[in-house]
Amino acid sequence: MSTLKVLTCLISMPANNVVAEIRKPESIHIETNYKELFAKAEITMPRNILLFEKLRLTPREVFKHGLKVNISFGYNGNLVPRFSGYITGVSADFPLKISLQDEMWKLSKLPVNYSAKSTALSNMLRSICPGYKVDALEGVDLGTVQFAKTTVGAVLQKIRSDFGLYSYMDGTTLICGKYYADNSADKIETINLDTYLAKNGLEYQNSDDIIALVKGNTTIKNKKVQYQVGDEGGDKYDFEYNLATSLDVLKIKVNADYAKIKRGGYKGSLGAFGEPIFKHGQKVKLVSYIYPDRQGNYFIDAVTTDYGKDGIVQELTLGGKA
Repeated sequence: MSTLKVLTCLISMPANNVVAEIRKPESIHIETNYKELFAKAEITMPRNILLFEKLRLTPREVFKHGLKVNISFGYNGNLVPRFSGYITGVSADFPLKISLQDEMWKLSKLPVNYSAKSTALSNMLRSICPGYKVDALEGVDLGTVQFAKTTVGAVLQKIRSDFGLYSYMDGTTLICGKYYADNSADKIETINLDTYLAKNGLEYQNSDDIIALVKGNTTIKNKKVQYQVGDEGGDKYDFEYNLATSLDVLKIKVNADYAKIKRGGYKGSLGAFGEPIFKHGQKVKLVSYIYPDRQGNYFIDAVTTDYGKDGIVQELTLGGKA
């Protein structure tokens, strides 16, 4: 006999003297993706809000721009932290919608004046991000850099465009260039594809069905070098291999990634319920007793979480096979 699961929610605003807690929002929508600089959330408030009339305040006066907000929810009184960030927008109409961005919103605004004849990525980021932890890809030499009268956000966008390295926040830690968490201590959660899922948008591809073209880019002695393998007319992958110091090394890396893509597997997304909690970068194990040959571990590229009248649903977008 299944146990009844009752939704529990707490939205706290420790710096707001008017509203400290919200326990019954209409809905919450959260988006995280390693390819996006900012993680985002949106809170939809109930239509029958009497608070503003009693206080004689507008929503924007209550939910001020830049106000810190912590969101926790779960089942049966178990409140699990799901998002922490800052208010970036409040809708003009009802139902009231409050837009949020994570800690990157605050970090990205820090001013930057930095120059060096030669610097490693990790060293530069630690210098321009005081007060934050930095976990950056090691071995990336940026060479000569000069950033004047700019911001951390603009620098991170420049790193992405020039080196193909994505940045995002994990709490108050800046992650740069590390797409997937590969910590052996992290638990790999299991999803049985034969049982009921909230949503199943997965498509299985055999290796023969996959047409792909992989392009690899690097810089060798200040010169851009590219190598590609595969076939035109299919999925295109454009990767940066900044640690490839020769054409031979670049070829090895491109061929290895091409082989991973061609070995087949699931692509698309699937919907899980509210527990366990998933985050992008971790691994998930997909099992099936109907199709045991399709089982395997996959990386998660993005997670969208919805809280509302239909319960809690996490949509996982799968990346490559782990």
